[in-house]
Amino acid sequence: MKYTMGKFDKGVSKYTVCNLDINVYFPENEVMCRWCPFLTHYDSIERDKCSLTNEILFTKEFTGRKCPLKIINDVDVEDAVNETNV
Repeated sequence: MKYTMGKFDKGVSKYTVCNLDINVYFPENEVMCRWCPFLTHYDSIERDKCSLTNEILFTKEFTGRKCPLKIINDVDVEDAVNETNV
């Protein structure tokens, strides 16, 4: 069975761009891939990879060059727990 894209068999003329706005919490200003929920480990290549950017990471101790996360502010632990348990 051959897979086809249906109405996109002849390609597309434009893409619709969407943006994702979420909060990611890092402990004690340790903003690095090690603590990021978007870090994925791949045994087959013995490397870590960012699920957001598909960047292969050579260390988890920093953020990747393509990391889209921007530091907004610090929050107390209680506030962070309350925000994530909505």
